[in-house]
Amino acid sequence: MAKHTIGAALWSLAMDDTVASLGKLAELGYKAVQFTFRQPTDTGPEGMDRIREALKRTGLAVPAGCIIFPGEDYSSIQAIRKTGGFIDPNDFPERLRMCREWSRAMADLGIGHVTIHAGFIPPAGDADHGDFMDRLATAVDAIYEEGLTVGMETGQESGEELLKALDELDRDYLSVNFDPANFVLYGSDDPLKAAKALGSRTSMAHMKDGTRSDRPGVTWGADVPLGTGQVPVEKVIRTLEAGGFTGALVVEREAGNDRAGDLGRARTFLENLVAKMGE
Repeated sequence: MAKHTIGAALWSLAMDDTVASLGKLAELGYKAVQFTFRQPTDTGPEGMDRIREALKRTGLAVPAGCIIFPGEDYSSIQAIRKTGGFIDPNDFPERLRMCREWSRAMADLGIGHVTIHAGFIPPAGDADHGDFMDRLATAVDAIYEEGLTVGMETGQESGEELLKALDELDRDYLSVNFDPANFVLYGSDDPLKAAKALGSRTSMAHMKDGTRSDRPGVTWGADVPLGTGQVPVEKVIRTLEAGGFTGALVVEREAGNDRAGDLGRARTFLENLVAKMGE
């Protein structure tokens, strides 16, 4: 199997201080982080200096950054369908500005790849599809102009639907950030089926777990600690690898009252799993 970098998503700790979050992940034994800015002031000169020093002090590698938009409402599937990513044209100017600002700052930190949540992609043939795809293309191009490649998060659409969107956009600097749990949480697809469809287009994978709702696509499933849910983690990794995937495996935890503990246990679980897979 490929030798994957194992990291954690910075926001998983649910801490507001970017520098403290970096220190905590290093304390938990992680060697890599998917980075994001936790405060608006982080992209200013003083904030950037603090972050550079923290990255140097911790020695954390940064396989990717993530742009997280204020105002995205994950209280329900219906709410995020209306507020996520680039779906609302009224939000687009500010989110495009943020894409440029954060990408420029991340490039200045030496980060070369960033992931985004595009939002629910209207189906081809839908009246809103063309305008949405134009906004998405504009945002992706703006990020690339700052020197970063882009990964689109999976989950809202089936793997095949996302593949069609990638083909329509037709940009060699655009790939997939594969999150198997999102297919379970949204009720949008089977993670293994999606991995087979998207393995050749995947640049990074979130290691997250979940259980399905009894009303898939209507109410959320449950985000649970890695290795305890309905995501067949080993099979997902092997299926992605069969498509050529060699990227980082990034633990993400977005629920629970013991985020640090869950991240520590997830690192052990994933390191043991990868070691077993390599035997």
